[in-house]
Amino acid sequence: MMKYLTAIASAALVSIGISAPAKADLKDILDAGTVRIGVPSDVPPFGFLDENNEQIGLDVEVAKMIAEGLGVELELTTVTSANRISYLATNRIDLTIAAMGATPQRALQIDFSSPYSALSIGLFGPEDSGLESLSDLGDQSIGVARGTTQDIELTERMPDANIQRYDDDATAASAYLSGQVELFATANIIANDLSKRDPDNALAPIEIFRYSPTHVGVPKGNPELLRWVDTFVFYNLNNGRLSDLTEEWLGQRLPESFPSM
Repeated sequence: MMKYLTAIASAALVSIGISAPAKADLKDILDAGTVRIGVPSDVPPFGFLDENNEQIGLDVEVAKMIAEGLGVELELTTVTSANRISYLATNRIDLTIAAMGATPQRALQIDFSSPYSALSIGLFGPEDSGLESLSDLGDQSIGVARGTTQDIELTERMPDANIQRYDDDATAASAYLSGQVELFATANIIANDLSKRDPDNALAPIEIFRYSPTHVGVPKGNPELLRWVDTFVFYNLNNGRLSDLTEEWLGQRLPESFPSM
């Protein structure tokens, strides 16, 4: 009787256009022998181009580790903060590793692995800005990459601020360096990199919003793939490889009490 009722229920769902959840595509990746991973090319040291126009960075190294762990070839795709989620949703890539923080809003669209690394985000400006916190802000213009964690945090904290949004961090950084905006909301490692490359426009922290772990993005409806990535992260946190990479690219090891999802 139960099998009969189950068959009727399944037929009813199909008839009204409701399908069962999509199966995990871990097997598809293994069968294809290739994993397609989106990484940034404008967010040093997570992902950027070297002098030979090759993609390097922490996220690129993690992508290589994942391909190695799966035993498949790696196909890298360049993504930005504006398209790293939509590329997952439209099946252009299998995973996103792009310095991405987990938020409840993003979790409605994709799933997140346990964090593999971390950075801090905040508001930065010239050392002589005279600003010590967000409460000192007037009408200064602030550049930020649209849709990033720092954009979300800044908008929530200072909804009336003069915020100028750009497609990615590189464009927002250029706007700051060229004087189009007076301040820059970004990650500490991006601010540090800009300061090293252009000491005359060195950035100093005005206020750090929060500690921001970074996560691998996984398409919705793929529990087996998500479970594998979580296992990969757990294993490589415990053996120290992810902490070694974080120290190499971000300048500090991961804390012992590193959070998990």
